[in-house]
Amino acid sequence: MFTKHAERYVLRSCSEGGYLGVNALDQRIESQASLDRAWIFHSHDGAVKHALWIREVFGEATDVVKLDQ
Repeated sequence: MFTKHAERYVLRSCSEGGYLGVNALDQRIESQASLDRAWIFHSHDGAVKHALWIREVFGEATDVVKLDQ
């Protein structure tokens, strides 16, 4: 099935409740309060893959959240 709009997903930190983003200064992954600064993925598979990697490296469980258009 093809859609007119690209899907968008973000990762939400289970422990902090914010959305994960990449800090522009030092490129570290950190919790962001706003969706405007969240790390956006355009496929569910990509978001899940990164969530699993974050869990492996940091021991942090993250939720994959689909954004509405």
